[in-house]
Amino acid sequence: MKINKLTLFLLLNIFFDISAFGQSRVILASSEINLILNAHNKERELVNSPRLVWDNQLAEYAYKWAENLAQNDNEIWHRTQTEKHYGENIFSFFGYDFTANKGVDMWNEEKAHYTYSPIDNISFKYTGHYTQVIWANTRRVGCGCAKSVSGSYFFVCNYDPPGNYVGEYPY
Repeated sequence: MKINKLTLFLLLNIFFDISAFGQSRVILASSEINLILNAHNKERELVNSPRLVWDNQLAEYAYKWAENLAQNDNEIWHRTQTEKHYGENIFSFFGYDFTANKGVDMWNEEKAHYTYSPIDNISFKYTGHYTQVIWANTRRVGCGCAKSVSGSYFFVCNYDPPGNYVGEYPY
């Protein structure tokens, strides 16, 4: 049987997760999902917010956005308000290997700048990732990561229900 180049490419794409655009999905192992959940729940416990559970549907939603960012490979941005149905945190990095909890750890470092108060447009710029992590009404999280052709990683977590409502306290 003779296989043409397109068929071979498609088969390789299925088996090895090769992308036509050069970006690739970073598959999270169950141990990495546990690291991500633990990094979230450690901070949530400190403020008496309920523990988050992993949601595969949210993870797929996050993966799709991470892949979009990796394909563009130049900056990060959030989905538009009409596209966004969930809370969203994004972390991008280059120059070191992906570790599952790195993004969450960076978001949690914003705690140093947070004073318990309602969300406003000024504090949100400095602590919005952290306040989404600890938002008391949020119950589910799903995250995804993609690597760009240049070697940058784009890590996205989505939250349901979302948080960070201006004028409201996170917990």
